[in-house]
Amino acid sequence: MFKPLAVMAGLLISTSSFAGIFPEVVSSLDLNSFLGRWYEVASTHPSFQKNCVCVTADYKLLDVAKVSVVNTCRKVAPDGVIDVAVGTATTTSNPAKLNVSFGKFKLPFSNYWVVDRADDYRYAVVSTPLRTPVWVLSRTPDIAPADLEGIYQRLEESGFNTKRIKPTSQTACSYTEE
Repeated sequence: MFKPLAVMAGLLISTSSFAGIFPEVVSSLDLNSFLGRWYEVASTHPSFQKNCVCVTADYKLLDVAKVSVVNTCRKVAPDGVIDVAVGTATTTSNPAKLNVSFGKFKLPFSNYWVVDRADDYRYAVVSTPLRTPVWVLSRTPDIAPADLEGIYQRLEESGFNTKRIKPTSQTACSYTEE
C-alpha cells in the first residue's frame, strides 16, 4: 500500500544527511567583502552563457538580506552585442549559500554556493549543490597562475570535474560601468 506521509518524510530529510554528496562551502563569507565587480576567468560555460566573452558579475547590497546581481557579457567577441541578466540574491542562514533568482522564478533552496575564496577576496569560486555549473571569479580580468592551479587542485579534491572548466576570454574587453 502506498504511504504518502512516509514518502514525504523521506523527501524532507535534512541536507546534513547528504554530507559528502554536496560540496562544502567556505567556512566564512563576509558579504560586504564579496560585493563589487568580479570578472569570470573560467567556468563550465553553461548554456545560458553560450558564446560569452568579457563576462562580469556585479553585486550591490540592496538591504540587509538582499543583493542586486548584474551579470554582463559580450557575445562572441569583445566588441560583440552586450547581454545582461539582472537578478537578486537573498541571503540564507549560511552566508556562503545564497538563493539567486532572475525574473519572477525563485527556487526554494540556495543555488549559489561559494566553494572557495582567497582570504583577501581576490578570487572566489561559485557553484551549486550539484557541483555544476562552476564559475571562477577574480577581482581583475586575469588571475595569477598559482592561484588558478590551487583552485583547480582544491576543486578536484572536493569532487568537482575540473576538465569541464575552461578559460573565459577577457582579452581586449571594454567593460560596462558597475
